[in-house]
Amino acid sequence: MPDFKLTFQEEVRRLARKEVKAASETLAAQQKTIRELTKRVDALEKKQAVPVAQKADKPAEAVVPAKSGKARFSPKTIAKFRKKYGISQKGFAALLGVATFTVSHWELGKNRPRATQVAAISALTKLGKRKVAALLAEKAPAEVAKKPTKAAKPAKADKPAKKARKPRAPKVAKTVAVAVSAVATDKVITVKP
Repeated sequence: MPDFKLTFQEEVRRLARKEVKAASETLAAQQKTIRELTKRVDALEKKQAVPVAQKADKPAEAVVPAKSGKARFSPKTIAKFRKKYGISQKGFAALLGVATFTVSHWELGKNRPRATQVAAISALTKLGKRKVAALLAEKAPAEVAKKPTKAAKPAKADKPAKKARKPRAPKVAKTVAVAVSAVATDKVITVKP
């Protein structure tokens, strides 16, 4: 009879080699897939890089100066800027070339602007009121036309007199009697409207 110990060891080695071979084949297949996907991504990035560099009419990039370091972003910054310069969210969105709801989401802190947009916001905050107004007139002339003008306040004599309020009747609590069938006593519950 053959030695059981040697037979068992040979069988374990054979099964281990079989498992390692199967695992290495799947690993090789995954590595091949990763290499192919990396090549595709590189090709797509090269293809995409050319049109983006050629676009010069992007509003956010038109405002950004040549040297723009890392700018910080705070939702409060946009709200303060808009309030200071009297710009609506729609006008601010037109200056940056984004949608109005995007500016709203930035102010609420739901989203963050992209790096180019942060740089554009930073550049806008450094501009003077006249330059911002000129940019706004250029980008969104309809927003400039909507701006309210300061009109003279009507004199107090022009205002109609306020009507006197009618006094309200006091609230009265309602009393409801509830009979309890199991017990011979009545309970009174007060309900306030």
